[in-house]
Amino acid sequence: MIYRLWLIIVMIVFSSCRNEALFNQYNSLPMAWHKDSTIKFNFQIKDTSARYNTYIKVRLNDKYMFNNIFVITALENAEGLLLIDTLEYPMASNEGELIGRKFINIVENKLLHKENFVLVKDVEYQLSIKHAMRLINIEEGLESLEGILDIGYSVEKRK
Repeated sequence: MIYRLWLIIVMIVFSSCRNEALFNQYNSLPMAWHKDSTIKFNFQIKDTSARYNTYIKVRLNDKYMFNNIFVITALENAEGLLLIDTLEYPMASNEGELIGRKFINIVENKLLHKENFVLVKDVEYQLSIKHAMRLINIEEGLESLEGILDIGYSVEKRK
């Protein structure tokens, strides 16, 4: 009897922690994120009447030496480019400590990309992400961005 009660409690806990993402994918980066490396995510959302929040997810470690990250995103479908953005997100506090959810020596950030967003057609979309980091007073982009382990993207139905 006690075993069944514990089983029910565990099932309730796990079902309440369920992620409501309609699309959720990560791409791992070997060693560092090269400036010419574009991360791509292909997804299709059937419900075109709903509104969505989209997120860029970044997993990093203590080799990441910056307080922020600049990324360039491009969303397109078979008809062409829909939108392009240059975005900046904080990655560390003013004291230099990485912010986000911590798992031993890995920090994960879930960064809002688009809020209350409508995907008007039931077609395949592609989101491309590349970093746009550079050192202060140096015009040339940073060749290799160390400390970034994974880049992810998720699409969640707005609650």
